[in-house]
Amino acid sequence: MPQAQRAEAANDEQSGSSARPVKTFKQGGVEVSVWRNAGEKGDMYNTTIRNSYKEEASGEWKETKSFSPTDLAVVSQLSSQAFQAITELKAQSRAR
Repeated sequence: MPQAQRAEAANDEQSGSSARPVKTFKQGGVEVSVWRNAGEKGDMYNTTIRNSYKEEASGEWKETKSFSPTDLAVVSQLSSQAFQAITELKAQSRAR
């Protein structure tokens, strides 16, 4: 788990809530999640990218760190959507 997510999970454990992304974008087995991290200077945002597939033999869902060329195109598209969402979230924070 990335350091930012560990920190958020630790904060959420103390407050009694579970760590969840503020936005998730998914296409096929590729998923991009946006995570909010509260800081002294305001909220910061990070992303995680996951790739899942269903193993034919067992029927179980697995995760992989590799991406096919087609997956990379999806990662690019979903990352752009995540970037736009982060831009909007930051603008909303500034407007408060």
